[in-house]
Amino acid sequence: MYYCSMKLYDAISQMRRLSANNIPFSISFVSLNQTKGTSNGEKNVSKCLLRKGLSKDESDKANLLIGYTDLSDNTNKWFYLPLLLKYNNIELE
Repeated sequence: MYYCSMKLYDAISQMRRLSANNIPFSISFVSLNQTKGTSNGEKNVSKCLLRKGLSKDESDKANLLIGYTDLSDNTNKWFYLPLLLKYNNIELE
């Protein structure tokens, strides 16, 4: 069995490059609603692009929250960077 992994920030860098060229990718992450203190478990998004995130003036979580567009329904959503598990089915370290 072949196992492949990638560093988190290398994955984000590749995701940004793909998004800049309008090339979709897949991600998996653990959901988190920090306000309610709840999670709906692992989420899998088959086609998405990163979008503009929050500025440091807008949120103290600007470095942690990553904005993306889910292309299955064209909705804008967020995930917490430390909870990103996979990018294009590659596990992240």
